[in-house]
This record gives sequence, C-alpha cells and structure tokens, in this order.
Amino acid sequence: MVGTSAVEDLRETLRREIVDLYEVGDLLPCERDLAERFNVSRNTIRETMIHLEAFQLVRKTKRGAQVSKPDFDTMFRGFTQFFGTSTQTFTDVLNFRRIVETGAAPLITHHATDECLSQMAEANRLMQQAMTTNEAAEWDYRFHLALVDASKNDVLSRMYRVMSVPLRYYLEVGKSQTPATTTAYEQHARIINALRNREPEALTRTLSEHFRHSSKTLTNWLATRDGNAGQISGWPPHQATAG
Repeated sequence: MVGTSAVEDLRETLRREIVDLYEVGDLLPCERDLAERFNVSRNTIRETMIHLEAFQLVRKTKRGAQVSKPDFDTMFRGFTQFFGTSTQTFTDVLNFRRIVETGAAPLITHHATDECLSQMAEANRLMQQAMTTNEAAEWDYRFHLALVDASKNDVLSRMYRVMSVPLRYYLEVGKSQTPATTTAYEQHARIINALRNREPEALTRTLSEHFRHSSKTLTNWLATRDGNAGQISGWPPHQATAG
C-alpha cells in the first residue's frame, strides 16, 4: 500500500512536469506506463489524475489524460464562496479593499485613462439608479474594479476578480441602507475628480474617507444584526472608525 506522503510526492512530481515539460493539448503517458514508472498501482495513478483534474491541469479524453490550461480565477472564486459572515471576516475583506486601492493610488493616478474614468462614472451612475441592493452592489463592485484596473497592474486586477464573490456580498450589505448608497455615490464622484485632476494625494485622501464611511456603514449593520455585538476595526487598526 502506498503511503499518503508517497501519493503526495507523486502528485507534486506530475504537477511540476505538466507545468515544465508539457504544452496545452499534450497527452500524458497512459496509466500503465505511469504506474510502472513510479512503481505504484493503477488505482494510485487514477487517484492522482482526479486530483490533477480538480485543479484543471488535465482533463479526461478518450485518448487519456490531456494537459489543459488551468483557470485559476474560477478555482479561487469557488474557494471564496466559503468566506464567512463573522465580524472579523467583514473587517478582513474591507481591509483587503483598503490596502489594495489606497496602496495602488499612485499607479492608478498615473495610468488612468479617459476610458477608465468613463467606466467608473457609468458604474457610479448605474449604482445610484439601481432598483435592488444586488444590482447596486454589482455596479459598486464594477466601479472599484475599474479603479483597480486603471492601475494597469495585472496581479491586482486578477486578485480583485478572484475576490469578486465576497466583495459583492459585503458590498450588498452596505447597499441595503439607502443613505449609505447616496454617500457612496458622492464619494465615488470625488474619487473620479481626483483622478481626472491627476492628484494622487487627493485620491488617497478621498479613498480613506470612503473606507471610513464603509467601516461605519458595516458597523451599523452588524450592530443591528448582532445586537451591538459587532464592530468593524478602524484604520490604522488602533484608531476609532468614526471621523
């Protein structure tokens, strides 16, 4: 019987070989050849292939296991569907947004184009006019996605898309309160104006104001949900959220 560590070693070996030695569309050796090479049973090879298929590194065909192009965004979006609804998770997601957007402010200011500004303005307009909280949250997410995309940093843009499920969920919480949506619309407009004027410090300042508003909105919602039990931490963490 093959031990767990040996199976994991086999999976890691094949994973590295697929990445380093194969092209998309190539066929892997058959189960029998792989079993003989690694001195394991064919059942162990089948188990390994199931693992590789789950990570979208291979796909089953009539001719055998074929190397495929992994869709990591889809894979991680599936993972983020299991984010919780605790106060700490709300805090973590909010601070993820805060770190990404304020940290990228100089890049965003430098690279933002008229097209980016138009996309943000349109998303902001549709957020304000949305008839449901779900629709408002969707356009709020698209506003911030367009903001991040304006940085022209592919890693940040991919991260924001990977996190789309929890981001939309937590934005929807805020959009359940109409006055908060109105305030967000006005703050979004100021963010666009800071970008249009190429003022990185003004953008950072406006984003900080926007996230203080988000903190306060979520704190109020959690207080209603939990009977004053939940509090969203401020930024920096030791400071109060009010302001």
